Amino acid sequence: MKYQFIAEFYQDKHSEKPVYKTHLWGVEDGEAFIKEHGFIEVSDFDPEYPEYMKEMRDIDVAILFQFHKNLELAEIIMAGKPCRKAVVYAYPADEDSEIWLKFGVEQAHWARFSGNSRDSRVQISEMYFDPVVDLPLRCFKEKLGVLTLFEVMEKLEKYFHTTPLEDIQKEFESGIERAIDIVAKEFNGDLDLDGNPQLLHMTAVAEAGKNKDEILVGMLHDLVEDTHWSFEDLLNEGFPVRIVDTLRLLTHSKETPYMDYIRNICESGNKVALAVKVNDLNHNLKRGRAGGHWQHVAKHEKALAYIQEFMAKQKEDE
Repeated sequence: MKYQFIAEFYQDKHSEKPVYKTHLWGVEDGEAFIKEHGFIEVSDFDPEYPEYMKEMRDIDVAILFQFHKNLELAEIIMAGKPCRKAVVYAYPADEDSEIWLKFGVEQAHWARFSGNSRDSRVQISEMYFDPVVDLPLRCFKEKLGVLTLFEVMEKLEKYFHTTPLEDIQKEFESGIERAIDIVAKEFNGDLDLDGNPQLLHMTAVAEAGKNKDEILVGMLHDLVEDTHWSFEDLLNEGFPVRIVDTLRLLTHSKETPYMDYIRNICESGNKVALAVKVNDLNHNLKRGRAGGHWQHVAKHEKALAYIQEFMAKQKEDE
């Protein structure tokens, strides 16, 4: 039988309400683990599915369940709030290690939590439809100012009754401030062909954006192409899927001929990608002409002319 382990941490031995509560992962054989470590049966409601508990010190929980498999547990231990008592409960569980929460009118909405580490995904949907919210848990923990998944679930339930899912996505996803922090750090000290800070180019492309997504993509458009960052890193950082998919289009692989790359952007139907590429080319042309980099100018003029012709044809067909 598979078991789910949950630890509750109390300020002292006499406290009735836990300070923290967390899921524990990494136990392959729950029944053997319970016997080996002296858990006590606490429920005989259903003899086929008994529940167990064990009281111990917080540091013993950390040792028993291993920090590297339970990062949230490590954060609790290092949080600075003294917890003199911990109780670990073992409950019979399904094979699926994910956590689901139903909420809303007639419980028509579903929230899926893939784990409790900061990089775990939170997906919220209406019934069985595709997720409207899809973000890493770190976005919720940081913006709600909490440490554990249980606290996130408790606070999110209040949102679910009053806030549309689309607004929850917008409220918790990473935005332009985080993008600026990342780009400023990664391109610090980098210079372009004329000795100007490379960061000025990303800023110019972002400032040319006409809406939030164009500004955000403009700031990030060179990040994956020119640094160690990956698209997966951006998703784990809390940038929404639509932004990362747009950045995939705008990131030029050396294996792809440049004009094929431009055609792919045009034919994608992604209006944000197309707008940001036009802004990117316009700024590249401006600095290329100013610096006398005529080979680059010719390349970018050809790309911009192709896009403008494509957009004009699209307008005719409407």
